[in-house]
Amino acid sequence: MLKKASLFLLFLLLIGSSASAQFIKWQEENSSSFLRLNLNSHEISRFNPKTGWMRLDTLHTEDVDFKDLMPTSEGVVEFRINKTSTFYLTIHCTGQVYLLDKSNWSLKRLDKTFYRGANCKNSVFMRGDELFSFGGYGFWHSSNILTKYDFIGKEWLSIAADGDIPASIFDGLVGYAPKKDRFYVLSTVEMNDTEKKTAFNRDYGMYEYDFFNQKFSRIGEVKLKEVRDFLNTKLIKHYLFTGRYFIIPDKPNQEYPYDTMLIIDVEDDFKVYQWTNPHRIFLNTHGGEEVETYMRVKGDSLLWSSQIERTVNRELAYSHLLISQVLRESAYIGTLDESPWYEKFSVVLISLVFLIVLILGIRLFRHLQQSKLKKSIRFMLGANERLFLDFLVLNYDQGFVNGHQIIAFFGKHKSSPESQRQFRAKLIENFTKTLGLIFTDQDILDVQLDERDQRMFTYRLQPEIYKKLKSL
Repeated sequence: MLKKASLFLLFLLLIGSSASAQFIKWQEENSSSFLRLNLNSHEISRFNPKTGWMRLDTLHTEDVDFKDLMPTSEGVVEFRINKTSTFYLTIHCTGQVYLLDKSNWSLKRLDKTFYRGANCKNSVFMRGDELFSFGGYGFWHSSNILTKYDFIGKEWLSIAADGDIPASIFDGLVGYAPKKDRFYVLSTVEMNDTEKKTAFNRDYGMYEYDFFNQKFSRIGEVKLKEVRDFLNTKLIKHYLFTGRYFIIPDKPNQEYPYDTMLIIDVEDDFKVYQWTNPHRIFLNTHGGEEVETYMRVKGDSLLWSSQIERTVNRELAYSHLLISQVLRESAYIGTLDESPWYEKFSVVLISLVFLIVLILGIRLFRHLQQSKLKKSIRFMLGANERLFLDFLVLNYDQGFVNGHQIIAFFGKHKSSPESQRQFRAKLIENFTKTLGLIFTDQDILDVQLDERDQRMFTYRLQPEIYKKLKSL
């Protein structure tokens, strides 16, 4: 009996999945509404929370093979063309580009590409009149491919980029900011199912793409704990991008038992704010088949519809929050690349240790140099020259020493004047020559005429030589 019940349940699931697989859904640009295309009947419907799905028309098609359309509730994006009723419609995984005219509900295929399956969950956006597709996942590995749609050749063309190109553009926070004209890649995952060691490799880098120079720059690293915790979760990473703010419904949050949000401002140094939901509002933020009910962006508001809200509050309209209100009620928690306190402490500690080691190293180096210099001087100087050096260092602060003081220091005062002169001349000559071999290209002694006896000289070590010798 249990086996029959299980088979019946499986049958119902298969029916449900086959029924849901008949549609593609997407949010209308800058609108609170969703469109749904029935791939079997070709009927187009619009979702309104008051009435649910309402049939609009049957699509008129040109060069459209509905077998090429992949049933999906995500990855379908429309881009309005010059404020007209016509839109470009792109579908992830396929590379297909369609022209949708809402004035007569007609659909025309523009591209000549074929199904590739290499850029599922890619980031597709419109810059001016150009369509771009960055990254994605397919054939069991992630991608960092940059492409632009060629409206003449009706094919996607690859873009060669310079700089610090991220290894992957997938499973992170990515989006195009029109005001700054930059594409941002904030922490992505490089996946390759063939290589076990690199099956899941997250890069926390913050990257910026400059369209003018066709260059990627690594502008930092995601270090803020709250954002890292969100990125590291294995749950579906639902986030919204307004063109300026990355809005992350943080559900569930470890600190708060109700829904919260993180807001990243890419135009203001990637400052991060946390909204702790002071009103205890139920936020319908999950992804899945009923994407038309989940939180999305319309202009300056966050919109969502919920069966729970309608049941409890008997409210048939969309629930919404102004982004400006969310920001006013949010607390600033740091910049995206701000390190946690323990990492900052470790950096300070490492810097302090490095500084201590550097100081000790410098002192040790100086000590070794001084020891080497002291040994060289003691080895090269004779006994009288070493005594003369000690005599000059000892009397440096007293000023110059004259010939009579030198003779008296060495006990030669009883010798004849000629013997004294010869001793003094030889002593000074040997002293200056020997130290000159150690201190090359430097004067050793400052020699001046003796004011009391013009026939003699006075002697003193040169200041630089004294500084080097006094600590020996």
